[in-house]
Formats: sequence, C-alpha cells, structure tokens
Amino acid sequence: MKTCDRLQAQANACLRVLLQLTTLALAAGAVQGQTGDRPRLTVAEGGMPHWVDAPAYAKVHSANVLDRSVFFLPNFGAVYRAKFESLLPSMPAASLRGIVIHNHGCGGQYVTETQVAQFYLQQGFGVVTPEFATRPGNRIGCPGSTEDEMRRNSGARQNEGIYQAVNPARLAARGQDVMAVAQWLKAMSRLPIIVSGHSEGCRTVYSLHLQDPQMIGGVCLKQGLQKPFEHTWRWNTAVPMWQSIEEADPWVMFPEGTTARDVSFERVFKTSPGQLTVVIVPGNTHWPLNQEAERESLRQWLNARVNTRYVPGLNGLNYETVLPQIQQKLSGQR
Repeated sequence: MKTCDRLQAQANACLRVLLQLTTLALAAGAVQGQTGDRPRLTVAEGGMPHWVDAPAYAKVHSANVLDRSVFFLPNFGAVYRAKFESLLPSMPAASLRGIVIHNHGCGGQYVTETQVAQFYLQQGFGVVTPEFATRPGNRIGCPGSTEDEMRRNSGARQNEGIYQAVNPARLAARGQDVMAVAQWLKAMSRLPIIVSGHSEGCRTVYSLHLQDPQMIGGVCLKQGLQKPFEHTWRWNTAVPMWQSIEEADPWVMFPEGTTARDVSFERVFKTSPGQLTVVIVPGNTHWPLNQEAERESLRQWLNARVNTRYVPGLNGLNYETVLPQIQQKLSGQR
C-alpha cells in the first residue's frame, strides 16, 4: 500500500508539473499572439501573410533615400539638401513648428506631393518627400499613362503580389526609407515629426508601429483599410491618426457596395477612438486635400498636435548669416 501511495504521489507531482508547463506555454502563446516581438518593431521584418521579398526592398537601399527626396521649408519653399540642413537648426520656433515626412502614392512622385507640401508649409511645417519608386530595380505600383490604365494595372499588380501595397514587404521597404529620413531629422532637431501619405503612401504610414515620442502622429490622405489589405495594418493606435476619404473614390471604394465607413480606420481604433479623426467628403477624384472641409479638419488636427503658433515671415532670421554654412556644405560635396 505504501508503494502504491508513493507512486500515486509521484504521479500527482508529475501532473502538477505538466499542468504548470502547459499553463506557461499557453500564456507565452497568448502573449506572442497579442504582441510578440514583431509588432513591437517600428518596421516589419518578415513573417507576415503575403510577404514577398524583392531585390528593390533590401534595407541597404534606404542609405540613399535623401538623394531621392525633395525638401521644403516655410518661407523658402522647395530647397536642396544642403540648404535644408543649414536652415533647419537656425529657423525661429514661430517659423517652423515641425517636420512632415510625406509619402507619395502608387505611381511615384507627382505634382500632388508639391501641392500637399504647400499645404503643410502654410501651416508652418517643413516637409521631406522621399520617392520610393526610384529604388534600384523597383517598379511602379500602378503603371500607366492614364488614370484608368493605372487603376487597371494596379489591380494586376495586386494579383501579382510583389510590386503593390498588398505585399507587406513593399510597405516595410517604404517604412525603411521613412525611418532613415526620421533618423536624419532627429540628429539635427528635436522638432516634432509627423508621417503623412497619400494612397499607397497612406498604407506606408499605417504599416509603421510608431513608439518614438518625437514622431507624434500619422496622416492618411484619400485611402482606407479594405479587407484585402487588413494584414498590412500595424499602426500603434496609441498614436494619433487623421484620415480622409472621398465617398465615391474608385481607388478606395472596393469591392462594389463598399461605403466610406466600411474602409475607415474606426474598426481598428475601437479601443482608442479618441486617437482617430476621420473626415469624409463627397467626390470621386482621389486627389489629396482638394476640399476645404478636408483641409480645415487637418488644420485643426495639426494645431491639436503642435501648439506652437505659426507666424508667417522670417521672424528675425537673417538668411545671409546662414550662407557660410550652406557654402561650406556645398564645397564639401564637390
């Protein structure tokens, strides 16, 4: 009897150990499923559904992103890199409230990026617009010479699954460029940084999991979150986001019967609805910031993020005092 009792006690002890190990394993699995290591990365590095690598998406290509970027500063407009770098630390607070990294759509950089930059300039923000399309070996997400052709080819690229935003590897490569620009800015300034994007550039924004307090928000112009793209969402909903949608935008309202509310980010901000602003406007143009209701909503959102008042003008900056720095930088480039 004593032998049986001893064996029973040993069996019970083994069972308790097994239950403890099972509980720990389940807990670890739950944690991994909810957060894991990968979602905590600012830019994804693989392992997501529909991830397809391509040579153009290699991280090494982000090293030359500044050579593929256009720069804007309030009062000065479009500037070259040496001028931007020299003026950035010299501009009075009232003349420069923050910096926006704005990302183009699936077709590459067009006049829309300049028009969006002009809006941000008028609100007192500097702008950097990197062009992702010109990475070595890259391709356009929606090639074509007319809008209809571009939209058809966008669908074909989506089915192909490599050179279109349905591929998380493409958005991660764009995220690499964004973060390379952000690190360059952070080395020069403590001004707040906002990440902005139009269409595919919006998908670039929401593919980032921002955790840097200097990067204070995201702006998504004329794009939504459709079911075929839900696997690409990684935005940290503790960080404020602004989104605009046109009610009949053919680039956004799909499949047939989709409404603006269906593709808004509201469903992914359910636990933090106060961090999301959505503006829905009539129209079918896909053109960013082309309606006053959209512009006014974004003005208010920017003012809520950055309370420094913008005063147009030089505000005491004498441009000639900065010339020696610019000249020195240009001499060093030769």
